[in-house]
Amino acid sequence: MQIGDDDVLLPTTMVGSWPRPLWMRGGVLRESVHDVEYVDMFQRTLYEDAVRLCVKDQDLAGLDIVTDGNQYFQGETPYDKIQMLLVPLRLSGFRPYGPPGNEPGTEQYFRPVVGEKIQWVRPVLGPVLTATKLATDKPFKININSGPATVASWCEDLYYGDVAALRADVADAFNTELRWLADHGARFIQLTEQAYLSSNGRQPWVLEMMNRASHGVDAHLTWHMCYGNARGSACAYPEVNAGCLAKLFTSDEPVGWTEIHMETARTGMAELDALGTWTEREGTSLGIGVVEALNPRVETPEEVAARIRCALNHVPAERLIVSTDCGLYQLPRDLAFHKLRSLVAGARIVRRELGREADGRR
Repeated sequence: MQIGDDDVLLPTTMVGSWPRPLWMRGGVLRESVHDVEYVDMFQRTLYEDAVRLCVKDQDLAGLDIVTDGNQYFQGETPYDKIQMLLVPLRLSGFRPYGPPGNEPGTEQYFRPVVGEKIQWVRPVLGPVLTATKLATDKPFKININSGPATVASWCEDLYYGDVAALRADVADAFNTELRWLADHGARFIQLTEQAYLSSNGRQPWVLEMMNRASHGVDAHLTWHMCYGNARGSACAYPEVNAGCLAKLFTSDEPVGWTEIHMETARTGMAELDALGTWTEREGTSLGIGVVEALNPRVETPEEVAARIRCALNHVPAERLIVSTDCGLYQLPRDLAFHKLRSLVAGARIVRRELGREADGRR
């Protein structure tokens, strides 16, 4: 895989969120399209320092593609899913304090209200991109939670009265954001969208929204899916599996995303036969999880290497990206760091077996 000026075999990265330092607390970005970007300048300084520290942890662990770590997530609170509201409330047309969530486990979160036409007015994650550029000159990935289908489903519509029009405008707003990020230096962009998997592939409009959101974006686009990364629940969708993805991957349906990333370590690498069909499409890559996000046990490098070898039975090495199952933000930071160290060490073992240098270069 081409990363910057180098061809890297089995490039390593992480899904997104990283434990915040103990001194980083509370909200960072204003959930408004009209106000100044940050809560205050003190919080901006803390946030930019947290991003630097997060990137340094990944650099020390040896990742090839670092991330911003979603350091604006309030992951130390019981209200960690408040990040679901950041994107819609930084788009014009949404306003806060609608009815409570209507899905189990979301009752404590309000749903944003659609009161006007939904439009992109200014960069949603512009401050995130700026902070990441300040923190590193390495290849980096910007993460977005949640995706357009989740946003369109989560909100309370008091304006459109037409779900297709609502979905189209949400997808177009995401597309403008993705284009802006790519045009301003984000070569890797990852979006978490669970709706297709959680519905077991029974909602084709999700794919339509994802394709509309990705259209014309000049970047490596990663569509991340997992079975849930929530407190007290290792699997939010026990009734579904990757079979619905295999049906999509082997169909004639266009999918405008470069990489599909899927949680695979927790499920024992059992779904790679289905997931591997993705790379039969030209120009695609498969991202696999080789360390678990919620299990506090640190995998050994040998265990990671064995998981990568398992994936290589289904995916060509040059189309495989090695990652975490999901974000590690709910783990203690030192434990999460050791997981990343094992991830990189395991990838280095397999790279040598495949005749490459330990860093994946030729």
